[in-house]
Parts: sequence; C-alpha cells; structure tokens
Amino acid sequence: MRFDTGEVQEDEFAIDVLPRPAPPAGNTPVALFDPKGQTAELLTRCGLAFRRVQPGDDLSGYEVLVVGKEALSLEGPAPNVQRVQQGLKVIVFEQTGEVLEKRLGFRIAEYGLRQVFRRLPDHPAVAGLAEQHLANWRGEATVLPPTLSYQLDPRRGPIVRWCDIPVPRLWRCGNHGNVASVLIEKPPCGDFLPIIDGGFSLRYSPLLEYREGRGLVLFCQMDVTGRTEQDPAAEHLVRNIFRYVSAWKPTPRRNALYAGEAAGKAHLERIGVTVRDFKGQKLSAQDVLVAGPNAVELLMQHRAEISRWLRDGGNMLLVGLGDERLSALLPTKVGFQQAEHIAAYFDPPGLSSLLAGVSPADVHNRDPRQLPLVTSGAAILGNGVAAKADGANVLFCQLVPWQFQYGNEQYSLKRTFRRTSFLLSRLLANLGVGGSTPLLTRFHTPVSTAQPERRWLQGLYLDEPEEWDDPYRFFRW
Repeated sequence: MRFDTGEVQEDEFAIDVLPRPAPPAGNTPVALFDPKGQTAELLTRCGLAFRRVQPGDDLSGYEVLVVGKEALSLEGPAPNVQRVQQGLKVIVFEQTGEVLEKRLGFRIAEYGLRQVFRRLPDHPAVAGLAEQHLANWRGEATVLPPTLSYQLDPRRGPIVRWCDIPVPRLWRCGNHGNVASVLIEKPPCGDFLPIIDGGFSLRYSPLLEYREGRGLVLFCQMDVTGRTEQDPAAEHLVRNIFRYVSAWKPTPRRNALYAGEAAGKAHLERIGVTVRDFKGQKLSAQDVLVAGPNAVELLMQHRAEISRWLRDGGNMLLVGLGDERLSALLPTKVGFQQAEHIAAYFDPPGLSSLLAGVSPADVHNRDPRQLPLVTSGAAILGNGVAAKADGANVLFCQLVPWQFQYGNEQYSLKRTFRRTSFLLSRLLANLGVGGSTPLLTRFHTPVSTAQPERRWLQGLYLDEPEEWDDPYRFFRW
C-alpha cells in the first residue's frame, strides 16, 4: 500500500493447499463403537465406510475396530479387543483424561497443545502434513471444557487431581487452536511407537501406536473430532490414519536373551519383557541378544558363533558397552570415545530405521557422566549416545536406565530414568521384542467402584508418581 506521504507498506501471508483427498482405501471391514456419534459424523464426512457395533457384538468379521470419541467410560461396557493379539487393528479416537488414566492406566496431562511435532516424518499417518499443518487448527477442540474444573485453595490457587495427587494448575481460558488437549505420557512398558509428540520435554504422544502379538492399537488423541470448525489438516490426518491401519501388516516378533549384570535382566522383566539368560547357546533368527555391563567376556568366549549369527541377520542390542573388542563380532570396526554426555540433538530417524521413535529428550541426561560414545563404524545418533552398527542389525544404547538410581527429591535422576527406560524399550521393540502390558484387558474391564483401583501405578510405567513429577504443576512464579 502506498500512502500520500510516499511511504509504502507491504504485507503477505502464506496459503497452504493440501492435496485433494484420495478415495477411501480398499474394502477393509470397519466396525465403529461410537455411543456419542461424533466420530461417525467425522468418518462420513471423510468418505469412510463403517458399520456400527455394540460392546457385546462379534467382531470376528472385522479387520478394523474404531473406538469413537469419548466412547469409553469408567464403569460402562466396551468391546473386547483381546483379538488384537491375533491380528485385530484398533483405532481409538479422543478419550477423556479420566478414562485414559483410571481405566486404561496411562499417565496423562490435560494441557492444550497448539503445536506438536512429527517424531516419524515419513510415517504414512502424517503423509502430506508438514510441521505447520500440526499447529493452530481452526476453531476449538471440545474434548475438554473451555474452563478448568478445580477446587480453589486460598494458598495454592486452583487445585486438580493428577494421578490422584492434588496439584496446583494455572487457569484454562478456552481451547481455541488446540491440536491436542488430553495427552498420553509415553510408557516405558510395552511396544509403544510415538508418531507425533509434544509437550514438556517431548514427554507426550497424541498419536501413539501400540503393538501386541499380530495386531495394533492406534491412539489418536489429536483433536480431530467434534471441532467447532472443520480443519483440512485434521481431516487429512484422519484419512491417513485409516489408509495406514487398513494396510498395516505385523512385523516379526522375537525373543530376548540377556547377558550382563543382574540389574539389567531385572529391568527388562520390569518393562514386561520375557527374557532368558544367554549362556552360549545357539541363537536363531527369532532371538535378540541383549548385552549389558559385564557381558563382554562372555561375548568374547562365543565370538565366532555370535559373529556368524549376526552375518546371517541376527539382532543384538548392546547397552552401556564400549569395549573395542566388540568389533570382533561385527563386520566393521566400531570406535568409541569416553566423553561427558548431557544432551544431543538429531533429526528424527525414519520409520524403517532401527532407531525409529527416539527423540532428543529420550537421551537427555540430567546427571552428567562419562559414557563410551560411538564415534565410527555406525550410523550415529547425535553425539554417539545411540547408534546402529554398519552392516549389521546391532544397536548401541550407551545410557543404562537401571544405573540412574534416584532417591528422595532426586527429580533430575528420576526424569532421566524415566526417559532412558522408554529409549531402551523403543530400541528393543524396533528389534522385534515387545513387552507385555495389561492394556488390552483393561479395555473391556470396567473400573470397580466398590474396590477403588489405581491402574496408573501398574503395568505401563516403572516409577510411582509424586506431585513434583507433574510438569504442568503451577509454581505461582
């Protein structure tokens, strides 16, 4: 614009045009459990076919079950999803924080995010969506009320309950622009793959994939349903999710064998992994060898057999090891350097990578210490805190979760323990070893009011939550 003074002012804004929606994929039989009906409306608008079902219906004729927005309650019935172990695929749209925490056992945060990040940029669920498409969606999300439900403490301000702990919160003033309002904390137990993450320390995943047996459960806590205004990116994401789940095929599952200090085996069992001791027995393609501290001598005793097994496609995870002798097992020499590790930045590994799903927050060490960082002979993550050996299915995880022993008020160590435990679980799952959890059983098991349960304490997480663990606690600063 030119003014009569001769001054010129210019302005511009970008318009993102998403590709025209592709036709719905195939003829995959889809069942929908959606008592409130909002998800049925969304799927119809997206051109996706489905048949509505009730909790007691036979699902054997369906490949995909969709659980609609707010379809689950604490005491109400729900479909039995145990057939996930035999290949059923389940999509779970937005559930309330109460249900996620008290029925399913997740730790959650009710904190509206207006921007999230692709942890797997090449994942089919986010195809065609860049970072700018996952921020500031049109209208308001509706899974949370626009104002906070609280009790007022004269000294601490608004009080809510998080993991049944009273914690102070800042006020909530609407949900405009939210892309995710009720967030699931990434669990270290089980095979959970974050597709999108965000929130404090990238601790939460509003698009989270859970695998067990030959099936899949995809939790979509992205605010795609029931928005006050339609958003093209939200509906694009929904279509992507259906195409991905319809075409998804299971990957091989493997058994874990462990060599090393006893604390390592105990940690694997705590995250739900069934593990046997490695004593030099013959390894097969269905095995993953996990080696922790104090394992090198045993590995060297059987280096010929292990080296042959790795050349034939065997899978191994080395935890906290930096001995140069390990190169005798590998097709290429791997170099190490003792150095202090605090943090590292790296671009997200792709879906096909054995390092997929790992974020910089997972390798953030709040207790700086010397580690044997990988320097050569491998695809290196960050500064070498994690890596994949060249020419072999061998992963290095230089952070040892069970060595971060936290006590009273050592919150920095506790957070490192929590994140590195997820890191280890993710690397194991990428190699085909997934821990078991009670998640599938909890779907169709209502919460008992006669005997109050605290499901968020068992099955999915390793530490007991305390008030200071809540990252959104309001400190009145």
